[in-house]
Order: sequence, then C-alpha cells, then structure tokens
Amino acid sequence: MLTWIFVVVMPLGVAAITLGVIAFRTGWMLPPSRRGVRQPRLYGVGVALAGVGLVTMGLTYLVLSADTRASRPWLALIGNGVELVGIALIGASHLRPRRGRSAHPVA
Repeated sequence: MLTWIFVVVMPLGVAAITLGVIAFRTGWMLPPSRRGVRQPRLYGVGVALAGVGLVTMGLTYLVLSADTRASRPWLALIGNGVELVGIALIGASHLRPRRGRSAHPVA
C-alpha cells in the first residue's frame, strides 16, 4: 500500500517543484502548458506550491504511524491547502491578459 506513494506521489511532487522553479526563474514551461499561460512567473509559483503540497501529504502519510495519523489530521490538511493554493495560482496565470495587447482587435 505504501509503495504507490514512493512510486507516484513523491516523484511527481519533486518534479513539480523542479519544473515550478524553472518556470519561475527562466519562464520556460513544458510545451503543453505554454499556449494558455499568460504569466509564467505566477505559473511557476503555482506549480511549485502544488508540488510542495504533494510532498507534504506524502511525507505526512509515511512519517506518521497509524497511531498518530488520527491525532494529527492538520498535517494532511496543510498539504491539501498548499496544493489547492498552487492550483488556484496556476488557474490565475491563465486569466491575466498579456501586457501590451489590447482586449479588442483593431478594426
């Protein structure tokens, strides 16, 4: 049961943190993400936060034993909250219009 955390969740979280830092620092993103993103730095912060949330939830599940997991659900909630904030920032990076472009084409 714990092996899927090592195989799926933790590497995805680390990859998301890495890609988020790269997007924040350089503006480079994976090709499927480039078209819709209007603000790459905000996108990078969002992806990095989503990755931190995944790693936090994975570590919470792995580090805590079965006895203390029930008494400390706030650790998992913090991971969920950080991940949701990251997803909201990713969505916000798609909504902001580009600088220097008008909303209406010239007729």
